[in-house]
Amino acid sequence: MVMRFLKKHYFLILAVIVAVFCYVHISSVGKEYVFVHEDYATGTEITHLGVEEDSTGNVEILGWDVTDKGTAVRVRSVSPGKVYVSIDSPVKEGIWILYVHNNGVITNMRFFGDCTGADVAIMAIIFYLIQVIIYLTVKYFMLEKRSFYSYDNVLYLGLLIFALFLLFTQIQALIYRNGIFGAFSQAMQATELLVMVTLPVVIVTTVCVTVSNIKLIRKEGRTWRNMLGFFLGLALGIGAVLPEIIGRLTMSSPVFVELHNERSMGRFAMMFVEDSIYSIVAYLECILLGAIITGIKTARHIPKFDKDFIIINGCQIRKDGTLTPLLKARADRAIEFAKMQKERYGRPIVFVPSGGKGTDEVLSEGEAIKRYLLEQGIPERDILAETDSTTTEENFKFSYDLIRKTHGSDYFTVAFSTSNYHVFRSGMLAYNLGIRTEGIGAKTKSYFWINAFVREYIATIATERKTNIKVASILLLINLVGTLLMYISEALL
Repeated sequence: MVMRFLKKHYFLILAVIVAVFCYVHISSVGKEYVFVHEDYATGTEITHLGVEEDSTGNVEILGWDVTDKGTAVRVRSVSPGKVYVSIDSPVKEGIWILYVHNNGVITNMRFFGDCTGADVAIMAIIFYLIQVIIYLTVKYFMLEKRSFYSYDNVLYLGLLIFALFLLFTQIQALIYRNGIFGAFSQAMQATELLVMVTLPVVIVTTVCVTVSNIKLIRKEGRTWRNMLGFFLGLALGIGAVLPEIIGRLTMSSPVFVELHNERSMGRFAMMFVEDSIYSIVAYLECILLGAIITGIKTARHIPKFDKDFIIINGCQIRKDGTLTPLLKARADRAIEFAKMQKERYGRPIVFVPSGGKGTDEVLSEGEAIKRYLLEQGIPERDILAETDSTTTEENFKFSYDLIRKTHGSDYFTVAFSTSNYHVFRSGMLAYNLGIRTEGIGAKTKSYFWINAFVREYIATIATERKTNIKVASILLLINLVGTLLMYISEALL
């Protein structure tokens, strides 16, 4: 019972442990702080160093050292409050604002600014993200091993890409020593940068998808499915520019005049909205990238050469009963795989052309494919035609039942041949039926490809909506906490 609870809530428990560790560590080492007054002159002597009298808190100046970057001043906390440390030198004068917290920790320039031990906190965040990445990687390969065709694969691959992106931002924060405040800012700026960098790609993709959708509509008819690509590209494009549009409209409106005040609550509320949109759009783009990678991987995948049967998924045939180029490519790909398996391992394979007779077809698709296979020199004894199915799902179900009945056993291996854009969806339908199989993809027109990516992406978002809602909620919560911390830091300046 306890182990199940720990396993289920591992990352929540780990987050609490990491947070407690960071707090304890910073509380123990953060009572002293070193800041560098950049006077740009090695060996320059300080003429004045002291704490302003109107400071509400107090620190003790322990001393200073001249370095190649400037004068490094070491201070120690005495009592909580805001402290102004003034420094005068022949080269440069300056005032440093320090905050002494109730636990004695000194932060620089902001209430939640840089402090001694901040690097350890960022390293802890990096450690946490690495744990998440390891989990997602293991989970992804486990899911892929269980089934090559699943929306879970797309989801976890997209999450992995997004987590790697966040890890990169935190490593940057550690390198540039931005502190905890800077780590959050770095992540938010990075999501904005990701969205803005990909904006031209989104625009070009939207144009390409629109053109491909027009071709698809001309070939397949005007349906909402054939326009998915256009709508997706439009949605991502609007999402990328929406924060900028909102910002410009509100800043120019007299109703939101307080947004011009850099410390106003309205400005930070708008910052929360903008950052939330950017982070969610960036996450959705990572899921889209996961759908594209998964689609390409499944389409280019070559099944193991240990198959007893290969199902050829049917589709529309010509009025004279011959195969369309699309269906002919599927049959040719199956023949090609059979030859590769025979040449490499000497193992024969039985072809299972699958597809029933439509109302506008002169014969069943399975029979049409069988005739074509015979024309290509495939012996009739190596062909087992299924002629009753009307959908891809039925292709697998009826073909598998026919194979089991003919083979007389459940111990056989199956591959399937379909168009490259259709491999992932076909494999997923077979998996849902409990059929373990691998697909091989035949080349087809590019406009089918683009629409297939979009379709599987949207299907992933819809099918895995619970997980996506959780991720979006976490992103909103992180943005809210970060924005509140930034508001407190700025308000107390």
